[in-house]
Amino acid sequence: MTPTLVRAAALALVAALLAGCQTDMPLVDLKERYGPPPSQFLPMDGIQVHWRDEGPRAVDRHGAVARAGAADPKAPEPPAVLLLHGAASSLHTWDGWVQRMSGQFRVVRLDLPGFGLTGPHPSGDYSAAATVDFLERFADAAGLERFAIVGNSLGGYYAWHFALRHPERIKALVLIDSAGFQVEHSGSSAMALRLARTPVVSELMRYAPIEGAVRRSLREVYGDPAKVTPGLVERYAELMRRPGNRAAFGDRSRTAPQPTGWERVHQIAVPTLILWGQRDPWIPVADGERFQRSIAGSRLIVYPELGHLPMEEDPERTARDAIEFLRSTVGPK
Repeated sequence: MTPTLVRAAALALVAALLAGCQTDMPLVDLKERYGPPPSQFLPMDGIQVHWRDEGPRAVDRHGAVARAGAADPKAPEPPAVLLLHGAASSLHTWDGWVQRMSGQFRVVRLDLPGFGLTGPHPSGDYSAAATVDFLERFADAAGLERFAIVGNSLGGYYAWHFALRHPERIKALVLIDSAGFQVEHSGSSAMALRLARTPVVSELMRYAPIEGAVRRSLREVYGDPAKVTPGLVERYAELMRRPGNRAAFGDRSRTAPQPTGWERVHQIAVPTLILWGQRDPWIPVADGERFQRSIAGSRLIVYPELGHLPMEEDPERTARDAIEFLRSTVGPK
């Protein structure tokens, strides 16, 4: 996108602000809507981390079984799976998967710092190194010793970085349209990133109406735009209006370097499944093929009609493939 287009977009944004400023939503209201049980809030790093622990022998943050009678106390611990969402998303992106997986796995998911109900991290550091540090502490607090890790997009970037740093803790890895290699965004995503990196415009974006931008982005990343419902747009937009999240988006956009560590992807030595939407306009399927070539023994499944969020767009088929892989690598058999 040329500087002229950036300036034009900035002027359009100012005009939108003049037409109607959109402030953050009260956190208490957002928690009531998006954080009822089984949501939990873990005090960590000076913030309240929003997370859910579901499935057989799910535990609360005090170490007690969260759902009495969910499993025989004497039964072996079910395999644990940690799910990491992508940028501007939340743990709700995994709802369809959890419905299908929680009968046989302990499924843990969270809102990453800067997103969802968790909100911004006090450090303002959203690098891969800082996020893996954060995930280490979170996994310890959640009682996750050895587990499978699954990540979509930005969450995939953090997932494979975690697998490189702690292969002794990761039983299996699932990457879904994962970030990792250098890529040039196009379309509305490129526009948003360029604007967010512009200091003055970044400040204004904290108050700009966002429903339209969210709707356009979701319709862009879904293989079938007809699946983008008003409720889906509302959830994404409202959670972006959690106090501090829009500021964190600007902070992340201005400070985030090009992806690093990709030259070490070939060192990943845990069983790996790669899922990719052929119609992903943000991260091309060629990157999925590159992951497959780089990670020894990995398997790639491509969905011709799906986009950047295949697990959200078609949870039934993608969860089935993931469950088959997880059962073959971490159990239960």
